[in-house]
Amino acid sequence: MSESVLIEQVYPRLPIFLQNAACWYYGQREARVRSGPAFEQLLRELLDSEYFSASEIEAYQNEKLRDLIRHAYETVPYYRERWKTLKLSPADIKSREDLPKLPILTKEDVRQNFEQLVSQNTNRHNLVFRHTSGTTGKALHFYSTKSAIAFQWAVWWRHRARFGVYPGAWHANFTGKRVVPLNQRTPPFWRWNRPLHQALLTMHHLTREKIPSVIEFLNSYPFDFYSGYPSIIHMLALHASAAGLSLQSPPRAVFTGAENMLDFQRRDIQKFTGAILTDQYGCSEGCGNASHCPEFVYHEDFEFGIMEGCELNSGNPARSILCTGFACPDFPLIRYEVGDTGVTQERGRSCACGRQSDVWLRIEGRKDDYVVTPEGLHIMRFDYIFKDAMNVQEAQVIQERSDEIMIRIVRRPSYRAKDEGEIRSEVARWISPRLKVRFEYVSELEREANGKFRAVLSRLNAAERTHVSSEVSH
Repeated sequence: MSESVLIEQVYPRLPIFLQNAACWYYGQREARVRSGPAFEQLLRELLDSEYFSASEIEAYQNEKLRDLIRHAYETVPYYRERWKTLKLSPADIKSREDLPKLPILTKEDVRQNFEQLVSQNTNRHNLVFRHTSGTTGKALHFYSTKSAIAFQWAVWWRHRARFGVYPGAWHANFTGKRVVPLNQRTPPFWRWNRPLHQALLTMHHLTREKIPSVIEFLNSYPFDFYSGYPSIIHMLALHASAAGLSLQSPPRAVFTGAENMLDFQRRDIQKFTGAILTDQYGCSEGCGNASHCPEFVYHEDFEFGIMEGCELNSGNPARSILCTGFACPDFPLIRYEVGDTGVTQERGRSCACGRQSDVWLRIEGRKDDYVVTPEGLHIMRFDYIFKDAMNVQEAQVIQERSDEIMIRIVRRPSYRAKDEGEIRSEVARWISPRLKVRFEYVSELEREANGKFRAVLSRLNAAERTHVSSEVSH
């Protein structure tokens, strides 16, 4: 029986103690990768290099880059052939200032050349298959390795350490994963992943009628921090505040990622938790990362890779983010266009925190609207429903009525009626079984001025959104 069948069909039918056991098994498996001896060594090194001088950072990155370019040219078929066509060789890339000589790697390039991007020196047993759909609704498959995953987690824990939180701290993780079955009506609306020291709370159960039980649970354990999507944690703050509930054991910090935190979300979460709110920017592909410092600007995690800002159009301060990753030479991503945009601080200007790594003042590329479900939930992330939709080229979710969404899809030639049925089923599973779905097929999706499009677009006005929430509260 496949793992997906176990998750989708067997897990929801298990008694709660066995669901907790399944979470323990998953956590134990993940802990071996995320927090083993390699992780501990990497975290120590990252804490030591955090205050490198500008010249030390430059020397470090240039050496790593030269090694990566040479490795890619000699062992990765895709880069070797493409660079030869452009008459480029490793000798042409001596520093990060030379990176613009190389072509940009797009997500479509990765899709079309998936196997050609694997290093010929790789032991394929070390590869870890990963997939994502990001914010665009396009499925993307790629490889990582256990050492690269440990490196990424070490970078994320260094960010947490800046705010007094260290490995082993217990935390509440607010997730879109359905670890608590959607049809569960009574507590507990959480599950335990003890090897990773976390309680898992799903967005689907942060409703007005269930929020008292959730807050009672959060008050019964002194969690050091909360983590998750800002839209999900905001859902907690919104419904709890509306119910007149408060946290008796607030967390030290709230760590967010994957979405931009909007101003109203920050205001409501800070008011409810009283905690420090801090964010890190990264991508599932694991080729670049930037983390907040105590001044709440993003510092490039320079040991993990290089983040370039590529000009979109003249006069626009927002730049397309290109990442060149150092962590996974087995499947190297070089000048990879993540699909997000951001605004950089002028290079050479130091931050008041004392760190000398490059600063991104803000990340702008993850601004999505949210869909209001018939249950009153606010859902921003729809990537879960497209992760395996390989026959979808692009997708966009639009809400014009409170009980319905329209999914606009650019189809690949292999798209069939069964794909539509599978997407409809995923919406019922992940988002809401009461939400109606209709489809519109187009040749291309409308773009914004910067070339991007919003994956989730709500056309409900404020009154309609409020009406849905008030209906649910009654």
